[in-house]
Amino acid sequence: MSHPFASYVDARRDEIVETLRRVVEMESPSQEKARVDAVIDVFQAAYRDAGFVTRRIPQTDYGDHLVADLPGGGGPRVLLVGHADTVYPPGTLATMPLRRDGDRLLGPAVMDMKGGLVCMLYAIRALLVVRGAVRGSLRVVVNSDEEPGSPSSRGLWPELTQGVDWALICEPARPDGALVLSRKGCGIFRVRVRGQAAHAGAEPEKGASAIRALARKILDIEGLAAPSIGTTINTGVIRGGTHPYVVPEEAEAVIDIRVSTLAERDRVLAGMQAVAAREDVPRTQAVLEGQFHRPPSEPVPGTERLAVVIEEEGRALDVPIRWAPQTGGVGDANNITACGVPTVDGMGPVGGRAHSPEEYMEIPTLFQKTALLAAVLDRLVGREVLRRV
Repeated sequence: MSHPFASYVDARRDEIVETLRRVVEMESPSQEKARVDAVIDVFQAAYRDAGFVTRRIPQTDYGDHLVADLPGGGGPRVLLVGHADTVYPPGTLATMPLRRDGDRLLGPAVMDMKGGLVCMLYAIRALLVVRGAVRGSLRVVVNSDEEPGSPSSRGLWPELTQGVDWALICEPARPDGALVLSRKGCGIFRVRVRGQAAHAGAEPEKGASAIRALARKILDIEGLAAPSIGTTINTGVIRGGTHPYVVPEEAEAVIDIRVSTLAERDRVLAGMQAVAAREDVPRTQAVLEGQFHRPPSEPVPGTERLAVVIEEEGRALDVPIRWAPQTGGVGDANNITACGVPTVDGMGPVGGRAHSPEEYMEIPTLFQKTALLAAVLDRLVGREVLRRV
């Protein structure tokens, strides 16, 4: 193709794949701060070399977060986001090495989301080589704790999105290549019940079964689900009791909830609070803990304009653009959209089987999405500028 960004990427295919190989072979599970920091080091050096001003937001329990800024000519600001942490424990590469199978690259986090990090870096390099400078400004954020729900970074988004006009998230596209405009909100909750222990044979009447009370509460909480409008509730973990001959004094359940709208979030939360407050078994008490750590990601004003730009640049590059229906998977896009920033997710390469021994990435899409991202950035802050209002 004669498209300048496709030509840039085409000439560097081996280099791009080698960069991906390098970072995939740096294992970086979320809970291993030093390992995640090592990946952050690689990208901090790369963005410095590209002319960005970089800084770290230090963390104790997780890796540091990287913020890289490229000032421009005072035009719009685009935020690009990825994460350096993975779900795979140290030593995974010994049994799941990076390997190629035809047009697929398989390995831990090759798709989710080290492929996206490499796509983001080379798209920016392409933009700067082709244009020389930008008329807007770019901010790159690589966080270190997305997989466990961004516990240390999600509160930073109101500050990090100040002055941002557009956000592009380089998480992988859906397996069919679709991009994402909307994600469900997610909450993880724990219901703890305390009763009274007693001998189950000699004096059961002196006991108060925490498990019995919890069972009733689980059924009523799961009854709050409304699958027809996207509200799903899953009790994934139950613990309780000590021995079969002891009336259980303690029990708990851990529950995952996905909602499509803020109204559903509020309805379900109120319902759970009512169930937890109720005394289902005499002399038992329950406590509800947890929160919706990812609000529903719904399109905000400006999202449609950004989607049109992506579609237009996709046609110019012969990259088909399709849009996924609202997905139950969550990520940083949820919290960024909640800050009022028009956001498109799934700008990374296409793949599948994330978080499994079969995780893969479609290699041609790594190059296609890199060129596409560069072209979209060019429309937003390069040869043109697109302001939100």
